[in-house]
Amino acid sequence: MAIDPRLWELLGAVAKTGEAAWPTLLTVLEPELAQMAKRQPIGRLRDREDSPREIVTRAIARLHAREYAAIKKLVELDPPPELQAWLRVLVRRSAIDYMRESPEYERGNSARPDRWVSLASLSSSGPAAPAPDSLVQKRDAVMAFITDSATCATAEHRDHGEDAIARLSLEWKIGRIHVRRLIARADQYVAVLAAVLAGYSYPEIAERLKLSRREVELTVRYIEELLQARRFGATEP
Repeated sequence: MAIDPRLWELLGAVAKTGEAAWPTLLTVLEPELAQMAKRQPIGRLRDREDSPREIVTRAIARLHAREYAAIKKLVELDPPPELQAWLRVLVRRSAIDYMRESPEYERGNSARPDRWVSLASLSSSGPAAPAPDSLVQKRDAVMAFITDSATCATAEHRDHGEDAIARLSLEWKIGRIHVRRLIARADQYVAVLAAVLAGYSYPEIAERLKLSRREVELTVRYIEELLQARRFGATEP
């Protein structure tokens, strides 16, 4: 991908005049950043349509921060760096920031690498471990979370009808669609999750629960969306 030759000139203008030249720079720079953002290795976040836009937003925020400090430092470098490589580093760091904000992403430490935590990973078999982040403890926590949420949503809907959906949506800070699905499929959520965490395959779960495989797949997706919406298990970067 060839970088627009006007970028150095526009970056220099922002370094000198600040906000006055910023809109013009963005017009040229955003398409370049967007192309780089689409190629970032961000795991399962690549499936989201808005992921490139989120990465670009973070990259632009880095450039705008502290009165364009990054841009001013860039244009003062002697000799100047290869601009495409510099922008790739900017986008990669922004992509990492975006990925680390996902509730399913856990940063590594000296004992283990970075990893994604999902229903698929939580269903991995293995012996119980005493560490606070062991799979067994995570499975128990996820199961308790979904069970409690389903019980609460069902009771609230029984007692307050449609008003419960709006109230829980505000209280839990999630979209109403998540509350509606949870109420409509409360028992199914719990049963499917229990089977997934027990290590059964989708066809086996479908047979055991008298559901279609598609229903099982959708239920797993809805559960993961609910966990993500409520940022269950999120850790500070």
